[in-house]
Amino acid sequence: MKHIINKLLVPVLGFMLVAMASCEKEYHFGDLTTPSKPVLNITVVGKDATHPNGNGSGNINVNIQSQNGINYKVDFGDGEAPQTSTTSEFSYQYKHTGIKTVTVSVTVYGKGGVSSTNSETITVYREFEPNPELVTMLTNNGAKKWRVDKDASAHLGVGDAASMVPGWWGAGPNEKAGLGIYDDVYTFTAQGNVFEHTTNNDLFGKKEYLKDFDPSLTGTGDFTLTGPTAASYTTTFSYDGSATEEFIIFSGKGHLGMYLGAHKFQILERSATHMTLRCVQDPGAWYVKIIAIE
Repeated sequence: MKHIINKLLVPVLGFMLVAMASCEKEYHFGDLTTPSKPVLNITVVGKDATHPNGNGSGNINVNIQSQNGINYKVDFGDGEAPQTSTTSEFSYQYKHTGIKTVTVSVTVYGKGGVSSTNSETITVYREFEPNPELVTMLTNNGAKKWRVDKDASAHLGVGDAASMVPGWWGAGPNEKAGLGIYDDVYTFTAQGNVFEHTTNNDLFGKKEYLKDFDPSLTGTGDFTLTGPTAASYTTTFSYDGSATEEFIIFSGKGHLGMYLGAHKFQILERSATHMTLRCVQDPGAWYVKIIAIE
């Protein structure tokens, strides 16, 4: 009986082996040709001779050219997750504020995962988008006038740049009366970010910096510039900052309070009627308090 069973099993097992062999398939990727080194065409949106780092939108466009490429991965160099696509065109907006240099790295994949890479370093400007509340406070969504808060303690001051208070000196109420600073009017206009400084033909500041208004000046120290070189002027301003800081930046000779040759002012405190601001200039940080004019 055992002999009969063995005779029956042999042809059955043979048939199963033949059937299994016939079911096996061979898979081939074909020619695993490595994609050619990617040629990168990166356009910073709005870049021209006047705006070498773009128009402030933070947008770029990336075009990739590589033979035998199937999939594309782009790391935009800002710490965010890379983007992948089966197309060779990418558009991206950076989230930083100000000017930043980044390296855009591209990997092109071919059949079987073979790849080639290339990278390019670019510089992109992204303009700060201010809190609408700040814009309303500063401009009243139209035009708003401010002046130095001459009646407040430490309405002008200076301190160590590492500190956030005027620890070295703070002006007492009306301490600088008659020196050409308390009659200044600062007008901020929302449309076009226009700044108008009504000086009444006198400006108070440090003589070494007031040379920006009158190059004939010599010497240093506190000084009141008068006459045509101290005339009212109009320029523009912009906003800068982060989630925790706010700045007003003036073009040209724009400034608040004493003229110190500084044009970037950090807002330390603000309300609808009062602001305390700070700028950095030798030998430390300088402070000014301004008040809205009714």
